Amino acid sequence: MSILLALKVLMKESTCLRRYKHVKSFIEGKGEPEVAVVYCTHGDETAGKKAVEKLLEEEQPDLRKAVKFVFANEKAFQQGERYVDTDLNRSFPGSAESNSHEERLAADMMEELQNIKVLDIHETSTSPVPFALFTWSDEETVDTLRSAGVDSAVEISYTSGCGINHYGGVEVEVGPKKSEKAVNQAYKLLKDFLINQGVVKGETDYSSPEIYKVYGTVSKLEEDWMPVSENFESVDEGDVIAERDSGRIVADEDFVPILFSDTYSNILGFKAVRLEKVETSFYSQGED
Repeated sequence: MSILLALKVLMKESTCLRRYKHVKSFIEGKGEPEVAVVYCTHGDETAGKKAVEKLLEEEQPDLRKAVKFVFANEKAFQQGERYVDTDLNRSFPGSAESNSHEERLAADMMEELQNIKVLDIHETSTSPVPFALFTWSDEETVDTLRSAGVDSAVEISYTSGCGINHYGGVEVEVGPKKSEKAVNQAYKLLKDFLINQGVVKGETDYSSPEIYKVYGTVSKLEEDWMPVSENFESVDEGDVIAERDSGRIVADEDFVPILFSDTYSNILGFKAVRLEKVETSFYSQGED
């Protein structure tokens, strides 16, 4: 075999082995990034994208450290839909060989977000906002959680398939969905996170959020039930938690409502218990 032919064979084999990346990511700043910002995990949640664009294009800060930005589901964003084939935030760990666009994205994101502090920006129609979701209680995740400046945080490992269940990090929920208020909240959380991580210059404080843990859901058979309970406010057994013209749903036990809204098709929302503040819940673990 000639040298030229051998080179062509090697190039062809190399091309075959190189997997096409479906997720869009880019790095700003010099060096190896220690933090990542994810947005548009759901294509119709654009506050994170707008916040990142405001930071990079309008403010143009002097980045002291590198940051990886991940535009998670560009295709769904272009279509103005939550997802293309399957909900990306229920598709992890994903598969590179899947027929689902989102499962291929999930596999890519698993590679992109290993061993890095992740802030994933979402939008919600529930209130009050903002708040955070997390599943890991390692030092890096807790530091990310406190860096975002939220007052409430929910341990939500109960829900399978979420990215943070697999690569760690923190989701932040801003809102109301598709509002300027959501964009402003996203920008503040983004800026606080980057300041506290030493990426950009500024002054802000670490937060000490109240911690809640999800353990179940409240089901509904029809979609026209309207929740009346306030998220993060405890309800007692027998309290009315949803109503419609034909009746009411009452709590079957004491719990704290989380993500209660009229947007889910088969549940009112999640049941949770209130734990302690983050430093008590996690920083004291392992102490005698």
